[in-house]
Amino acid sequence: MSGFSFFVGGVLPYVAFIVFVVGMVYRFRVWFKTPQPGKMTLFTNQGDSTTKSVLAEALFFPSLFRGDKPLWTGAWIFHVTLALVFLGHVRVFTGLLDSMLMGMGMSEEAIGTMSATAGGGAGILLLVTGLFLLIRRMVQKRVRQISGLPDFFALFLLIAIILTGDLMRFGAHFDLAQTRVWAASLLSFSPQIPENGMFLLHAMLAQFLIIYIPFSKILHFGGIFFTQALVKRR
Repeated sequence: MSGFSFFVGGVLPYVAFIVFVVGMVYRFRVWFKTPQPGKMTLFTNQGDSTTKSVLAEALFFPSLFRGDKPLWTGAWIFHVTLALVFLGHVRVFTGLLDSMLMGMGMSEEAIGTMSATAGGGAGILLLVTGLFLLIRRMVQKRVRQISGLPDFFALFLLIAIILTGDLMRFGAHFDLAQTRVWAASLLSFSPQIPENGMFLLHAMLAQFLIIYIPFSKILHFGGIFFTQALVKRR
């Protein structure tokens, strides 16, 4: 086993988990302790509850739709596809979804075909929309002016993760069973690390992202519930 394999598969997962949990606890603590000003009147009372408004904003980005429809299209497709890919990774690391689908009557071969088709399509769609968001940030002057290094770093990291995942999906084969063994072995603190270079590169980038999330704007998926609840209070 190489030093790179041991670091990515046997050390970094624990580091990423600890940093993510501690970072998230810290961020949520800061949000909860931040003094809230008096009620705002940015939105008129239309009879909807704050909860419905917050959920609508989190799921469908209506404010962004009203302000920039092309960006809304790219961002909404990107986020929805990302959520589906996350669900697909639950299957990669556990047999839970396979068991559920088999219980519904699907064969193992059918599940594999569905996974390959849906996963391949999602990977391409993610790459296209991710590149769209990056190019837009680079070529539109008003967006570029308000973009900092962390914004570009996050996009480049996401695109690198997507690209290595696509390369693994369409080229460098990975062993699903071996991946599940590795994931399960982490829980017993005796990692059995796959010797697949592309998989290890993909895993390393993904774990760097996990470490980065609590300290980045990517955490808007959590912060949106606090900010939207604040500005949409009636």
